[in-house]
This record gives sequence, structure tokens and C-alpha cells, in this order.
Amino acid sequence: MKKIFNLLIVLTIAVAYTACTSEVDDVFDKSSSKRIEEALSNDKAILTSATNGWLMEYYGNTTYGGYNMFVKFNEDNTATVSNELYGAGKTQTSHYKLEQSQGVVLSFDEYNEIFHIFSEPDASKIGVGTNGKGFEGDLEFRIKSASKDSIILEGKKHASIVKMTPVVAEQNWDTYYSRIETVQNSYSFSRYGIVIGQDTLVATTNYRRFDINAVVDGEEVVVKAPYIVTAEGLKFYKPITLNGKTITGISYVENLEEGNEKWPAMNDASVTVVAMVPPINEQFVNGEWFIAYSNLGPYAKGYWNYVKSGEEAIGEELYYAYFGTDTDNKWGLIFASLAGTSLYGGRLYFDYQLAGDDAIVMYFNKTGGGDGVWYYSNARFNYAVFPFGYNASSARTFRITTDDLNNPSYVILTDQAQPNNIIKLVSNVVYRPFDN
Repeated sequence: MKKIFNLLIVLTIAVAYTACTSEVDDVFDKSSSKRIEEALSNDKAILTSATNGWLMEYYGNTTYGGYNMFVKFNEDNTATVSNELYGAGKTQTSHYKLEQSQGVVLSFDEYNEIFHIFSEPDASKIGVGTNGKGFEGDLEFRIKSASKDSIILEGKKHASIVKMTPVVAEQNWDTYYSRIETVQNSYSFSRYGIVIGQDTLVATTNYRRFDINAVVDGEEVVVKAPYIVTAEGLKFYKPITLNGKTITGISYVENLEEGNEKWPAMNDASVTVVAMVPPINEQFVNGEWFIAYSNLGPYAKGYWNYVKSGEEAIGEELYYAYFGTDTDNKWGLIFASLAGTSLYGGRLYFDYQLAGDDAIVMYFNKTGGGDGVWYYSNARFNYAVFPFGYNASSARTFRITTDDLNNPSYVILTDQAQPNNIIKLVSNVVYRPFDN
């Protein structure tokens, strides 16, 4: 024991002496406050170095895809912003700040309509997202990396990655938005085929996202690929792998031949994407089609008047109603009722059979989800389903027409047995149907 004790003393003295020698550099040669000050100063210098601003690939909830914004950071801690939703000629300047909070945080801390539209909880602002959450965009970002070539941000609340690249001096912001619109209009279809070798994977669009039916490890899955529209095509939020091929997006092709629309993958021309136009009745049951009272024919209005009075009787207001598929993969009438500041959702499920390319036989199957059955029984929502087919014995057959088979903005259901039962449903979100 004595020998061990003496050895420990020697080792302790040696370590202490070594730590005190001037031969070892002190890695903390600057105070923490000094390092923070330098980090803030360096990041601001990079932000303001882009004399024509930065192109920001902005994502909130990646479910909805991304949007383009230009941001010019000024020395006086103001930023001039534009985005593709507002388009050419619309900018707004507001304050930004840099602060330390487990790294440098960039905050757009003064309200800017053009920037903060993506963090508004009201989904009707841009027609994307769910009410109360909206697009789920951030206004505070952690700076993950910063150089004069690119800046990578991470949303402080929702953690989406936002990339910024400097805009070359000769690039006009408005001209870029015009290019984006041209590129976006090229992809006007609701269904695509992704051709890899002998296989064709079917993909549908939902907001700015491809939902691709694929097989992974022997299991059928839906691969979700959110994207942003760029001058070169559709760029995925992150690369996706399909049948052993990793692709980063879909390249834009000038002057496509109508009826033979085909695009190569951005990074692998052996993968091609082709337009597929499903029959309109398939597009109807695979889409979301919103009800507005003004678009109902006289027959349907008579029944929906009872729905309105039923809502008024319980002190609520119909917030939206549409035909679509819910998270349980059941199809039917999906709605939400507004009571003060609270929303109550319900579903009334339908069975259907497609007939040919442009007809559907449908009826309410007497089941529901959420608060659907309660509203059916207590708020006169039994009248809501009647124009669409009250039950199996009174199923209705509708002929379906539209404005553009490639990219329909509405469908018109014409009852084959009741001439006054003509109903128009639209693809854009309609809030407060009885006001529209």
C-alpha cells in the first residue's frame, strides 16, 4: 500500500506540472463573450455580403413543399423580402436580429407580411396547411453553417432545413419569379409515372409533393418527395431512392411536345418521369373537392339549407366541407364545424363504384368518423348527404365533367336521375361554405 501511495503522489505532481507548462496552448484563449461577439459579427458580415440578396429555399412543414423567397440583408439590421406567392414588384422591409442561443440564431423579429405569411396559423392565407397551424413556417432559425457561397438554416420551432444561396448581380428578382411560373406550369398533371428500367412507379401530386407508390424491402409503401420549383425544374427537399436509383429532382424541359410530356431526373437521365392522365372519376375519388353553397344546384341547396339551420341551432358555423379520403383511408364527406375558436371535425363515409371513365355511383354507407355521426344525428347533417346518395337503396349516379382533365380546378356532378341536382366542387380550399 505504501508503494502505491507514493506512486500516486508522483503521478499527481507530474500531471500538475505538465498542465502548468507554457508548451501547451490554451484552447480557450478568448473569453466566451468574445467568441460569441465574433460569431455574431462574422455571420452578419456574410449575410450582408450578398449585394443582390439571397435566394431562400423556404420550407415549413415539409408535407407542403417549399417556396422561393429573396432576402436582402442590410447593415442597419433590416431585411428586404419578396416571395413567389406575392410575385413581381412586391417587397417589404423589416427588422432582423442575430443573437446567441446555443449557437447563432437569425430572427425576423418585426412583422413582415411577405415573410411571416408562412408562419401565420390561418391556413386560408395561402390555402395550404391546417387551420391553427397554417404552413408551419419558422421566423427564427439556427445558423447551421455560413459561408459566402451558402447558408444553411434550421427552423428553431419546426426544424425544417432552409438553404440560402447568393443571388448573382445580374439576376432580376421579378424575372426569376416569371421563370418559376413558367417551370411550374409545365408540371400541370395530377399523376405521373416514374420509369426506372422496366418498372413504372405511379406518383400523384399533393400540394408541392409527390406521393410515389413503391416497393421497399418487399413491402408496398408511399415515398413522399416534397419539392420546390427552381429555374431548372422541381428540386426535392432531400434525395429519394427508388428501385436502387437515387434522384434529387426532375429537370425542366423546354417546349415539351403535347401528348408526349416526359422529363429526365435531375441527376440521372436514365430515370424519366412521364405524364399520366387518369380518368376524371378516378381523379374525383383520389382528390379533395370542396363545397361552396353558391356552387350547389337548386335541388342540393334545398337540403343544405337544413344543414345551415342545424348549425345555427347549436350555435356553430360550418368551416369547411369536402369530399376526399381521411387518414383512415376512408372516402366521403369530411367537414369541420366552428364553435367560437374551437373546431370539431367529422366524416360521413360513402361507398362508390366507378362507371366507365366519367361516371360514379355513390351513396352514404351509414358510418362516420370523428364527430360525424353526432352531427348527422343532432345538427341535421343527414340532409347534407341526401343530394349525394342517402343510402344504398337510393344511390345516385353522377356524370362528371371538368375544365381541364390534365389539371382540373373543379368537377361538376350531374345527377342522371334528377335534372336539378347539379353540383360543382372545386379543388381550392373553401372556408365558410355558406358565405361562398
